[in-house]
Amino acid sequence: MASTTAAGAPAATADAELTIGGMTCASCAARVEKKLNRMDGVTATVNYATEKARVSYGAGTTLDDLVATVVKTGYTARPVTRPGPAAVLGAPEDDAPHRAARTATGAAARTGSALPAPADFTDVPGLGVRGSVERHHVLAGRAQFLADAGVALPAPLADALTRAATQGRTTVAVAWDGLARGVLEVSDTVKESSAEAVAELRALGLDPVPLTGDNRAAADAVAREVGIDTVFAEVLPEEKAQVVRRLQAEGRSVAMVGDGVNDAAALAVADLGLSMGTGTDAAIEAGDLTLVRGDLKVAPAAIRLSRRTLSTIRSNLFWAFGYNVAALPLATFGLLSPMIAGAAMAFSSVFVVTNSLRLRSFT
Repeated sequence: MASTTAAGAPAATADAELTIGGMTCASCAARVEKKLNRMDGVTATVNYATEKARVSYGAGTTLDDLVATVVKTGYTARPVTRPGPAAVLGAPEDDAPHRAARTATGAAARTGSALPAPADFTDVPGLGVRGSVERHHVLAGRAQFLADAGVALPAPLADALTRAATQGRTTVAVAWDGLARGVLEVSDTVKESSAEAVAELRALGLDPVPLTGDNRAAADAVAREVGIDTVFAEVLPEEKAQVVRRLQAEGRSVAMVGDGVNDAAALAVADLGLSMGTGTDAAIEAGDLTLVRGDLKVAPAAIRLSRRTLSTIRSNLFWAFGYNVAALPLATFGLLSPMIAGAAMAFSSVFVVTNSLRLRSFT
C-alpha cells in the first residue's frame, strides 16, 4: 500500500523484515499482524511457520517503533539485516578458488558488510560463479557468462566494461535476480621480482610465455611490464592444456607454473609442472614440484637446482664407475693389491657422498 503527501506525491516508504519470537499458534501471528497494521502508514503480514513479519512503513515510523509494538503485544521482535550490494557479490565469490574471487571478497569485507553463506554455489571454470544469497540469485563472471544466462548488460555497464578492458583491467560482470547490477574491475599489480624472474628464465635458455584467461589488453599490459612479447590470453581452463600439447607437438619441452584450479589440467600435461605452494590444492596435486613461496623468482632457482643436481648425479656415476672399472681388472690379474683396490672402492663412495653434499651450498 502506498501513502501520499498532501500534494499528492507518493510518500517515501521502507520495507523491513522482523523475526518474531514467542508465537505458539496461528492466532498469535494474527494478533501481531493486527497490531502492526493499526500503526499509521504500516502494512504488515506475519507468517507463523517462518516466524517472520514483512512490513512496509512510512517516514513517520521507525524500526524501533515496529519492534516496540510487537513487544507490547507480548512477543519479541528482531530486525533481519539484509546484505548490501557488496555482500551480495562477495558471498558467492567467497567460495570461488581464483584471484578475481579473492579480490571481490576482500572488497566486500572492506565495506563492513557481513558475507552471508551462499546456497547452491556453482563454479563454472573460466566463466564465472553462480549461487543464491539471501534469496537473491547471483551471477558473477565474464559478460558472456551473463549473456548465456539471458542477462544483458545495459549500455552504461557495457561501456564501463569496454573502458576497463582497454585500460588493461580484468572485469567481472555482476547480476542478481535477472538484472545486471555492476562491473567489478580488477587490476593486476606486478611484483617487483617478476621482471627479474623473467630475465633469469631467459638466461637459462627458456622462453617465458604467459598463459592466462584474462582479457587480451590486461594480459598484454602485464607482459609489457615484465618484458615478454608472446602472450596466450583469454584462454579457458581446458584450452590451457591444449596450448601445452600444441607446444609439445612442436618439439618443445614445456614447464608450466600455476597456482589456480584452472591451471591444474595444464600442470598435469606439461613436461614439468611447477605449482605454487600458496595456490589451490588442485594445482598442488597436479604439479610435479611445489614451490613453497608464492614468488615467480623461485621458479628459475628451482630449475638451476635441478640442473645442478643432474650434473652431480652424472659426475658421481662417472667417477664411481671409473674407479671400479679401472681398479677391479687390475686387481683380478694381480697387478694391483686387493687392499688398494678395496681402498679405491671405499674412496669412490666417499667421493660420491662428498660431491653430493656440495648441493647444500646451493643458493
